Amino acid sequence: MLRQNLGYKILALLLAIFLWFYVTISQRSAIETRTFTVPVELRNLSKEYVAAVTPARVRLILSGQPEALESPSPPPEAYVDLRHPKPGQRMVKVGYILPAEARLARVEPPAVKLAVEAIIKKALKVEVNVVGTPPPGYVLGEPEVTPAIVTVSGVSQVVAQVGHVVVNVDANYAGAGVPQTNPLRPVNDAGDAVPGVELSHSQARVALPIQRVLSYETVPVVVRAEGEPAPGYRIASVAVQPPVVTIAGERQRLSQVKYVPTAPVDIAGAAAYLRRAVPLALPDGVTTVSETKVEVTVRIEPEG
Repeated sequence: MLRQNLGYKILALLLAIFLWFYVTISQRSAIETRTFTVPVELRNLSKEYVAAVTPARVRLILSGQPEALESPSPPPEAYVDLRHPKPGQRMVKVGYILPAEARLARVEPPAVKLAVEAIIKKALKVEVNVVGTPPPGYVLGEPEVTPAIVTVSGVSQVVAQVGHVVVNVDANYAGAGVPQTNPLRPVNDAGDAVPGVELSHSQARVALPIQRVLSYETVPVVVRAEGEPAPGYRIASVAVQPPVVTIAGERQRLSQVKYVPTAPVDIAGAAAYLRRAVPLALPDGVTTVSETKVEVTVRIEPEG
């Protein structure tokens, strides 16, 4: 019985071996390669540094089953670990993360040029650039800026170019008395903007004081006496100290003022020497620079 089926058994064994070789070779022939171009990520970089790689993208050539390479999940990644950065330039190997059931054939290029630079900072006073002109009859005071100082940060060769941090304000709106909040700009000594730096504040608040333009004139003081001395007496002399005062106001208003009178000095019935501190009677729109009162002396003597 065993000998009678021996031929069939040998044939079955040969068929099984053939089938195994066929499946194995078929599976091997199904393996293919595919190229993925991916960015090189910079990982674990401290905020105290900036870095860049050249080239910024590499090619990962992967091998595997077609279905594994069709839409790999997760997709392949390339990276450079910057956990311990060293300023300067050097060549570094590219790390990679592959999807399941995929194998790396090669990386093109296998290494990239890494440039690392330290971030530096410097503090600069905010400068106000006034554009436009104030309303007629007004002049601008000293601007008040908040913040008054900002920090500029970036790589050393770029930060070195920043000579000023400026904020523009429009003088046309200063008369409204409302502070203006406008962007801050880092510029070089020529006034050109410097890109590639960061500011600790993006805006500044500027209060622009404004005051009316005043003219000044020095005019005499005139004593205004009212009433008559006692019968048989007369006014011998009238003196005022100071004899002149400096007044301030708009030019057109001051052009109409030739002198400044005192408040009335009552001498009715006086028969003796009078000395009084008397206020000035200033016209509307006119002020004095210093004195608001003068000393008036009236000398009265008998007639004849």
